[in-house]
Amino acid sequence: MNKTLSVLLALTALFFADLAFCRAVVTSASGTVQAQAGTGPSRALRLGDVVNQGDTISTGGGSSVVLRFDDGQVAALTANSRMQISAYQYNEPAQSGNVLLSLLTGGMRAITGLIGRRNPSQVGYRASTATIGIRGTDVTLVTLQGNVVVTVKSGEISFTFNGVTIIIPAGKGVNAKTDQAFQAQAAEEILSQLSPEIVELIGGLEGLASAIDAAAGPAPRDRDERRILPAAPPGGGSRS
Repeated sequence: MNKTLSVLLALTALFFADLAFCRAVVTSASGTVQAQAGTGPSRALRLGDVVNQGDTISTGGGSSVVLRFDDGQVAALTANSRMQISAYQYNEPAQSGNVLLSLLTGGMRAITGLIGRRNPSQVGYRASTATIGIRGTDVTLVTLQGNVVVTVKSGEISFTFNGVTIIIPAGKGVNAKTDQAFQAQAAEEILSQLSPEIVELIGGLEGLASAIDAAAGPAPRDRDERRILPAAPPGGGSRS
C-alpha cells in the first residue's frame, strides 16, 4: 500500500513539474510594462517577473520588454505594443510543446527556441489578420491599423494574409496593407516604403538588440544533440 502511494505521489509530482514549464520570464524591462490575465486587473512587470499562457503584455510610450520562455523562445516588444501569449505549453522532459504569440498592435521581434527547432509546425505568430509559420526563425513583426510588416533575419517563414500564403526567406520581408496585394521583397526595399510610425517601431526593436541577444543564449539543451548548443558569439548576433 505504502509503495503504491509513493509511486502515485511521484507520478503526481512529475505531472505538476511538467505543467510548471509553461511560462516566460522578463529578462529586460524599461518604462511602463504591464500584464493582464483575461479580464483581470493589470499588473506591473519588472525584471524577473513571470508571465503565462493567456496573459496580454503591453508597453507604454518610451517602454520596452524582453521575455525568455522556458524552451528558449524569445519575444521582445517595443513601445506602445500589445502581445498576447495565446498558447504556450512546454513539457521539458519530453522537449515538446507549442507556441502561439499574437501581436495585437505595435512591434515585436521573436526568436524561436527548442520547440521551434524540434517541431517548427508547433510555433506560430499572428499580427492583425496575418498568420506566420516558422522554420528556425528570427523575425520582426509590426502591425498598425491593420497593416502588417514582417522582415526575416534568419530562417524563413510562411506568411498568410487575405487567404494568400507566400514563403519569405532570410533577408526579405513583406509590407501587407489592408487595401492591396503584397509580395516578398528585400528587407531594405520594405523599410523604404514604410510610414514614420512604423519606422519608429522598428527602430525601437533595433535598439533592443543587446537585450535580445542576452536573452537568446544559451538555449536549452536538445536531447537529440550530443553537446550543449553554444551561446551567441561575442559582439552580438543571435541564434534561433
